Amino acid sequence: MSAATHTSLFYDGALQYAAETGGFLREGLELGHRGLVMAPPQRVDQLRSTLGRDADEVTFVEDAVAYAPQWNVYRVMLDFAARAPGVRTTVVAEQALDHRTPAELVDYRRIEAAVNLVFAEHDVDLLCPYDAGSLPTHLLDIGMRTHGAVRSGGALSPNPRYDDPWDQLAALAAVAPPPPGATTLDCGSPADVAGARRLVQACGAEAGLDPEVVADVALAVTEVLTNALLHGQPPALLHVYEEGASWICHVDDGGRGPMDPLMGLLPPAMPSDHGYGLWLARQLCMAVDVGNDLSGTHVRLHTRVDAWS
Repeated sequence: MSAATHTSLFYDGALQYAAETGGFLREGLELGHRGLVMAPPQRVDQLRSTLGRDADEVTFVEDAVAYAPQWNVYRVMLDFAARAPGVRTTVVAEQALDHRTPAELVDYRRIEAAVNLVFAEHDVDLLCPYDAGSLPTHLLDIGMRTHGAVRSGGALSPNPRYDDPWDQLAALAAVAPPPPGATTLDCGSPADVAGARRLVQACGAEAGLDPEVVADVALAVTEVLTNALLHGQPPALLHVYEEGASWICHVDDGGRGPMDPLMGLLPPAMPSDHGYGLWLARQLCMAVDVGNDLSGTHVRLHTRVDAWS
């Protein structure tokens, strides 16, 4: 098994996109690799047309499915690879970023940085296209800072602007304290978890959020708060508040020990393993912030405030 690769592509227009991504996929197919594309519908159509009959050898998943929520993209890649153990995977992964909230974009930067660590020993070649003709500079910066190589003209070159992924994840783990006006519940024991769920459901209904969305968030809060009670230090608190485009359920406890920045990024081997709660929360919420400082450990679960019923 050779090391995984994580490459960015900055394209300007449909023709360059099709030529570069189509060439990348064909190179993999010729080597006996399996092909996976996760992309917006118009890009899927372009690639099918470019590949012709070779498209039958590629699995296509639209970005609205693969990135719903964003951390689901890891599950899609893992499940795809698990269907053919030992066979290398050639992946094109792109989503429409222009509709993402600021909190989601922070989480997307985490996803791109963490790929270099959590998939380092997997049989995968991952190409991430960025639309240089339309994306603003701060989004193109994500692609530049999180990939060790850049594809252009069918060739790869080292990326001098690539930042160490550990440093990036540490920088993205800064703790944001709850605002003074947050609704706060003190949860001193497992018996208080039910009260926390009721608070989430009541606040979500008051905010006019979709009941199914609120139910997912309530489940995520249950998992994260239970982790805080089992593995953290008192006090364990739940804060509920709005911040910009996000409705936030914020769990914090007094634990100040060092944290593994990769905890909960991949599904644990067993549901009872430490980290399962964070993994599940990332499958249920639009964005998840995790960090700790002298005040303790903080997990912020984001929901769009426009997720109306």
